[in-house]
Amino acid sequence: MKNNLRLVKKLSTPEPAELFFAKVVSVDKIGTQYSYLVQLSDGSIRSALKAESCLLIPASNDLILISYDVNEEYAFILQILNRTVEENIVDFGQNVSLRADNIKLEARQMVNIEAPDVSLSGIKGTAKFSHSSLLANWSEVRTKKSLFIAESAEKIINTVSEKIVNVFKTIEGIEFTKANRIRTLVTGRLFYKAKHLTINAEEEVGIDGKKINMG
Repeated sequence: MKNNLRLVKKLSTPEPAELFFAKVVSVDKIGTQYSYLVQLSDGSIRSALKAESCLLIPASNDLILISYDVNEEYAFILQILNRTVEENIVDFGQNVSLRADNIKLEARQMVNIEAPDVSLSGIKGTAKFSHSSLLANWSEVRTKKSLFIAESAEKIINTVSEKIVNVFKTIEGIEFTKANRIRTLVTGRLFYKAKHLTINAEEEVGIDGKKINMG
C-alpha cells in the first residue's frame, strides 16, 4: 500500500495587539479618507487611521485609545476618551441604515438636514411648528384630497393662473375685491341673484345684447 504524504502548513499564532493612550497631533484629509499623526506617552509619533467602529471623527488634541502592532505601519484609533472641541462630527462611512422601533432626534437649539436630494416617505406624517417658513425656487404639491384651515391668511403673489373644473364657495361674512380692472368671460350663462343689487359707476354703464329683459 502506497502511503500518501500530506503537508500541512502550520498557521502562525497572531500576536495580540497592544492598547495605548495617545494624543492627536495633526489631522490630514485626502478625499474622504482621514489620516492622523498621534503622539504616545513616550513622545513617539505614529501614523494612525480611524477604526470603523469609532464613529466620531478625531480632532487635534483629542485624548484617544489606539491599538497597533509593532510590525504594522498604521495604528488604529479605537475610541476618543476626552476632547476640547465643541463640534462632534459622526462619520458612518458610505451608506448607513438606521433600524429601530422608534427613533427620536432631539436638539437643544437646532436640527439641520442638508443634502442634494432629500426624500421623506411614510404612511402617515405630522409636522408641528410654532413658526415655519418654506423657501423654494420651484415647488409642486399633488394630493388627492386636502383641507386647509386658518384663522387668518394673507397671500402676496405677482401672477396667479388657475385651471379648475368646479368651484363652490360659501362666504358667511363679506367678500371684498379691489382691483384696477376686472374682466369676466363666461361661455355659458351668467346668473346673479341678490336681495339687493347696486351698480354704481362714475362715468358709463353699458348693457349690450340681442335681447334685454328687465322687470
